Amino acid sequence: MDEILNYLIVILMTAGVIFGGKAFWDWRKNRTPQLDLKELEAERAQYLQENFDKATADYNYLETALDNISDRELSAQLKRLQRTAKNLLTHLEKNPARIALAYKFIDYYQDRAVKIVKQYQELEETHLSTDKIEDLKARMRHTLAALDAAYQDQFEHILNDQIISVDAELTVMEQQLNAEGIDTKTIDVGAVDKYGNVRIDTDLLDQPIELEPQRKFFPQGMQKRRRGVVDAMPPDMPFPEEDRPQIVQTKLIQSALAIFLGSFGAHKFYQGKTLQGVIYFLLSWTLLPGLIGTLEGIRYLFMPVEDFYTQYIKKDKRRDKHSRRR
Repeated sequence: MDEILNYLIVILMTAGVIFGGKAFWDWRKNRTPQLDLKELEAERAQYLQENFDKATADYNYLETALDNISDRELSAQLKRLQRTAKNLLTHLEKNPARIALAYKFIDYYQDRAVKIVKQYQELEETHLSTDKIEDLKARMRHTLAALDAAYQDQFEHILNDQIISVDAELTVMEQQLNAEGIDTKTIDVGAVDKYGNVRIDTDLLDQPIELEPQRKFFPQGMQKRRRGVVDAMPPDMPFPEEDRPQIVQTKLIQSALAIFLGSFGAHKFYQGKTLQGVIYFLLSWTLLPGLIGTLEGIRYLFMPVEDFYTQYIKKDKRRDKHSRRR
């Protein structure tokens, strides 16, 4: 009897650690960051915190709405917006005094993005496909695409004082170097002068020609995104590339639980499938749950990250949303 009781305590402790770790991870992911506003006045600190909370809430709403958007083009555009917004909010979290400069982003651009997504979802729920509805949806997609440039312009506006400071520092440094006889001017080889002659710098004639470095290959056609260049991420990409490390970590944890604790249903508890976990636990005295758990763990381990996300993470998110609505 004591052995059974100890056995049960170990299982409950293991499940508690797993559920507690997952709950902590979810809390940390969805929490609203608290700004360091100790050096600011109370009223100004409250104003900045309220604006930052609003911006964070709008960002979280759009992040949640991504899972419910079936239109691939709109989803890709919204992902681009979210990447820029995330970088901007991270900068504001580290520099809270600049939140006031982001008023247009907080009160207009991101607010309008939320409104457009809500209206788009309402149109989707009507299941109408008339010319007027389709034209309206197309205009919404184009507006979201234009908002990406607006997000970046607002980010640059927030960094304006930093840009001016760096530019002034570089100007002083260039003047100092020029005074010491060091040329800092950019050599424009190949430029055409006013007489129509192509400039050739004689100092560069003896230097070997540098070939363009080979472009790095990114999985599934992913390419590096530069500012002002359309993101080459394919519309069927199920998640942003920056989320890949977290998804791989979840895949490895779930695989390890299935292989080593699969006979007790630990991986099912971790997935939130409590009923299946209880069944595994009740049958743990047989060899069947352990064998099935090992096979499932191996399958998780060698499954492509995209398929794992679609089958086990995205479905769990939708299941949680349905349960909350009920």
